Amino acid sequence: MVPSFTGLRRNLMMTTAVAICMVFASNTIAVAQVVDKATETNVAADANVGAISLKELGRGTDVVFSANDEPLTVSLPVPDGLTATALIGTVTAPIDFSRGWIEVSADGRPISRVEFDAAQVGQGLPISIPLAGLTVVDRSIAVSMIGHLVPVDDRCYDRSNYQPLALRNTSIVYDGTEAQPSTVSNFFPPILRKTTIYLANSRSQAQQTAALLLSASIVNRYGSQPDAVVLAELPAGQSLPDSVPGLFERNILVGAEGEGGIDLAAGPSGYPVLRLAGDDRSLVPQVNLLAANFNGFWAASQALTASAKAVAEISRDVVPVGDLRLGSLTSSGLEHVQVEVPFTQSQLGRAIKNVTVRMIGTYVPMPSTRSAQLSFSVGDQRLDSRAVDNSGRFDIEFTIPDELVTREMNVTAALDVSGDFQCGSSNGSTLTIDPESTISSNVAEPANPGGFQSLPQSMLPIVEVGTTRGDFADTVRAQRVLVQMQRLSYLPLQPRVQSFVDAASSPLPAVLVAADGKLPDGVDLDLPMETADQGLLRLRGLQFNAPYGSMQVAVVPNHEIVVVTSNGDAVDVDNMLNWLDGDPARFGRLAGDVLVAPRDVDPFDISVNLAPVSGAKTSDDDSGISSTTIGLIAAGTAALVVISVGGVLFFRRRSQ
Repeated sequence: MVPSFTGLRRNLMMTTAVAICMVFASNTIAVAQVVDKATETNVAADANVGAISLKELGRGTDVVFSANDEPLTVSLPVPDGLTATALIGTVTAPIDFSRGWIEVSADGRPISRVEFDAAQVGQGLPISIPLAGLTVVDRSIAVSMIGHLVPVDDRCYDRSNYQPLALRNTSIVYDGTEAQPSTVSNFFPPILRKTTIYLANSRSQAQQTAALLLSASIVNRYGSQPDAVVLAELPAGQSLPDSVPGLFERNILVGAEGEGGIDLAAGPSGYPVLRLAGDDRSLVPQVNLLAANFNGFWAASQALTASAKAVAEISRDVVPVGDLRLGSLTSSGLEHVQVEVPFTQSQLGRAIKNVTVRMIGTYVPMPSTRSAQLSFSVGDQRLDSRAVDNSGRFDIEFTIPDELVTREMNVTAALDVSGDFQCGSSNGSTLTIDPESTISSNVAEPANPGGFQSLPQSMLPIVEVGTTRGDFADTVRAQRVLVQMQRLSYLPLQPRVQSFVDAASSPLPAVLVAADGKLPDGVDLDLPMETADQGLLRLRGLQFNAPYGSMQVAVVPNHEIVVVTSNGDAVDVDNMLNWLDGDPARFGRLAGDVLVAPRDVDPFDISVNLAPVSGAKTSDDDSGISSTTIGLIAAGTAALVVISVGGVLFFRRRSQ
């Protein structure tokens, strides 16, 4: 008898719990007292912090007031040693108002009220909201803001049709000097600009796996903060790195000598280094333990919201909308009321097809003088529409066609009202989506859509990593690719370094690096580039036999592989990765299944042989994840603890 998915998941969760307990029991986490030298230099290299843009926090730069007097709560980080003194920005508003104001409160009391008129905000009105003296809880402060606009001549109109009141180009002004961490528990700051991970032995597969796992976990934890996570080799003869970290920067050593453990030590420069010690058997569990506790004992700040949006326990067929943690899904207006329900395939923990949405919710019943139409759309495609009755409730199920399924999706619920509106006396309508609404799907094998748009969801949760040379340079290349994918994922990737042959033949997804284009004997990869249209390649700038680097997404039985290679020179691969790093949005925009980077020509992506959706191998009664994959994951749980933490994707990491 084939065990049920519920039973397999329960066994997997029990195995995970046992694995964590075993790590705790066998490895005491020693938080060493940093030596006096570190205490003497317990300040950051940059003393003057100044203003930090909300963009650097991964929030976007604008605080938007979508409705009059609707409160917005904004959580702002306060790194150790610093004081947040002001929130600054520029007020913008539509042209059809006479005056308005923004009120700010915190700690249960008002702290600021800014009044303005149309003339003042014509070109934008700079304002400064004081923050000094507010209570700091878990390295953050919270302020509540409301905005109000008075229309010209007090006339009546539907505000949803106009540009909203907004505080744009927003920054936090800090005073003081950043304090360096004194314990493991405060090592990770709420604002992180750069992490350097040093490998004591860069050819150790265990240390390579640990460094890749840690890179993915850090990027996932800090969401869309533009933090840099880089790898470095520990210089010969040194037991700790001696580099001086800059403002909001941290150094980590992977593979320190000694029994398995995590502690803080002072490097030769006096600055603290997070040290992960252990041999090839114990090191990876230490990293998993650290990553699993980012949400617990080692939480950086309440102001970090990325991993608060974890969803999947590996993978589920039916996910309640409430598990997406999108906040309040309600909106009000007169003639048009709209609520967005965004989600991603990585948020559901897998590549999906056969997507069915059940929307449950409420609305304010219409008076006899009005009528309303309730509709649900994905993009420009309306999937369901019907007139509302006077019950004030709805329960509607509809299917998203596979051709509309994308990496990132957004279901729009809209209530369009028509009829008699009396200015000053007409009550608005309210539309609310219930958290008990659900998104149902099956796993898609191969992924839907395919190619680059299948990343990262087709790589979850465990991804094999194989490199032809196994050296530090190839490890860095693999890490750079994984970091690009992780920035698009809600859930953390769990890379596992194997030999190139083992990774290429694994039934799990894989990232393979053959930077010089030479494959090991016996490995034959059917890559898209081998059958690409030569005329198209020449038209795009790749000349016959000219040097180039490439990244290709290929489908092998039931899973995807990403292959990074060239036609002879690894420098072309590095140039391609440099181009991707030059714009954080480039990787997410890639389409097709091949990225080609000719030397001295801008890289371009093409489609060669994307797998058709109809070839997906998943029955309608499938549990949502193949039994082979479940068995492999369960078998590896003791070594790779399944971390149920999420990330924040770019387009909807909008939590304030």
